[in-house]
Amino acid sequence: MGFFYSLLAAATFGLTPFFSIPLMRSGLSPQSVLFYRFLTATVIMAVILLPRRQILPPCRSDIPKLAGVSLMYMLAALTFFWSFAYLPSGVAATIHFLYPVMVMLFMVFFFGERFSPVTALGILLALGGVFLLGNASPSQGGITDKGLILALLSALCNALYVTGIFAARLRCANGLIITFWLLLFSTLTSLGNALATDSFQWLASRWQMEQIFLQALVTAVISNLALVLAVQRIGSTLAAVLGATEPLTAVLVGIIVFDEASTLTVWCGVALVCLSVALVMLGPQWLARRKAPDGGPSP
Repeated sequence: MGFFYSLLAAATFGLTPFFSIPLMRSGLSPQSVLFYRFLTATVIMAVILLPRRQILPPCRSDIPKLAGVSLMYMLAALTFFWSFAYLPSGVAATIHFLYPVMVMLFMVFFFGERFSPVTALGILLALGGVFLLGNASPSQGGITDKGLILALLSALCNALYVTGIFAARLRCANGLIITFWLLLFSTLTSLGNALATDSFQWLASRWQMEQIFLQALVTAVISNLALVLAVQRIGSTLAAVLGATEPLTAVLVGIIVFDEASTLTVWCGVALVCLSVALVMLGPQWLARRKAPDGGPSP
């Protein structure tokens, strides 16, 4: 079941463009879409946790730490949404998926992780994938430099968020409680951002309300719950590698629903990015097994 939950988590998050792009095309600003997404997801998570009396983390000192990292969590989502205006949604999701590679680089430079040849190869593949995506039929796909920068910023903010979770040394190990507080603080920061930039808008129709609810349920709640269940069963590394279905889902949605270009260059770029993430995540474990006394090749 762990493999199923991991694939479900990645595929449901990959549906983010399916819900958010129609909302933005209906006139809602990205800031407003993001706020309502976080707000609805927070309420749903509260409904799940309140009957269990698990709404508060075991250690109250975790709360200000979660408030701090939630800023990067919110900015990652906001720049991801912004990138849809300048990139095909599948390309944006694929570039966003580079964040595990960036996390590995942060761990190497700031936390003493070993930089292996496999990691170096993964980074080169990632750069090659971004280059291909950046040159994938601009006239057909609507790819712009601004879009690439926004998508890369989204990946960078998400990497800073993940690294921040590690650096915060949270005492709470319950993924559901952590998710609730991240969503709650992200709701507050996204509301503050929408008000400060004068981009806050009220929902204007029942369709928008339904779309927001489905987006929050599918891409935030189900995705996070499935990821927690997957990590508990198969571990974080394998769950992250199986997350490659996230950009694949977004690419397929873009082609089928939004009539985005499907070219060999795009698919090659997606394949290189997914392969680079797999190498970065699995490479250290593979090297460790080769060096182990009972795991290396026979002399």
